[in-house]
Amino acid sequence: MPLAWLCAQDSASRLLADSQAPWPQASFEYRAVHDVLALTLLFTCPLEALLAFSPEDFDAAHALVTDDVEWAVWCQGRLDDGDLSPADRELAASTFRWLAASRLLGGSLDETRGICTATAACRGAGVSVGVTLARRALDSWAHRHPSDPGPHSV
Repeated sequence: MPLAWLCAQDSASRLLADSQAPWPQASFEYRAVHDVLALTLLFTCPLEALLAFSPEDFDAAHALVTDDVEWAVWCQGRLDDGDLSPADRELAASTFRWLAASRLLGGSLDETRGICTATAACRGAGVSVGVTLARRALDSWAHRHPSDPGPHSV
């Protein structure tokens, strides 16, 4: 049973709800930020802490989402060397693969000819979008919890 992964996902969902994330749950942005937060929390919080994200957990998570490339390298290293159950590791690895392989579609529409051209751009956009929005969600969360004793309190 992938208990740690399920708790990390639940914590990410609660953190996003508490930060009043503006992204619809069915959007690419929501999935990317949710997955980045879940992976970050999985590797930074003990299982007991995953059940209730607290101001004490803020600094560790916030420090990791300052740069998308560094986060991806850190996360891949944790997947390779982390102390997870096989079920937790498989679900976390699958999530990381999606983030690293996802693409945003760009394109153009030629209305006069009725042609829509879509091009896949930004391979790995899930990591970049997710890390950027995770930082924004954590900042919003910190503003809603002014009792945070860390340097990020308002």
